[in-house]
This record gives sequence, structure tokens and C-alpha cells, in this order.
Amino acid sequence: MKKYIIFFCIVSLIITTSIVKSSTRQLEKNVFILEEEVGILEEKLNFLILENDYLSNPERLNGFKEKLFKDKFFPIDPNNIRKIDTNE
Repeated sequence: MKKYIIFFCIVSLIITTSIVKSSTRQLEKNVFILEEEVGILEEKLNFLILENDYLSNPERLNGFKEKLFKDKFFPIDPNNIRKIDTNE
């Protein structure tokens, strides 16, 4: 009887170990996939930040203004700005 109990314990430990190892492997795969996705998103973020910094550079914006809009923009004297009353 004692041999059967020891045999059952050993078999149950082997089965439990294999279940834990397989679940650990699956978790490691999920972590790896998520780390890869985070890396890709970080690269995209860095690219977009660089693009935003490049495009929002004041000299670059003035160049776009001159190239695209030419004479459509003109300076306004801040003293000439008046409040618009909508009740009139």
C-alpha cells in the first residue's frame, strides 16, 4: 500500500510540474510578444516626435507659409483688434 501512495505522489508531482512548465512557457511567449509590440510602438512614437519637431520648427513653418500660401497672410496690428458683440 505504501508503494502505491509513493507512486501516486510521484506521478502527481510529474503531472503538476509539466502543467506548471507549459503554463510558464505560454506566459513567457505572451510577455515576449507584448515586449515586441511595445518596442514597435516606442519606435513609432519616437519617429512621430521627431517628425513633429521637424515640421513644427518655426523656420520650417515660415517656409511652408511662403511656399503654399504666398500672399494670403499679412500682419495685423494688435491695436486694431476689436471685440465682436453678437447681440447687435
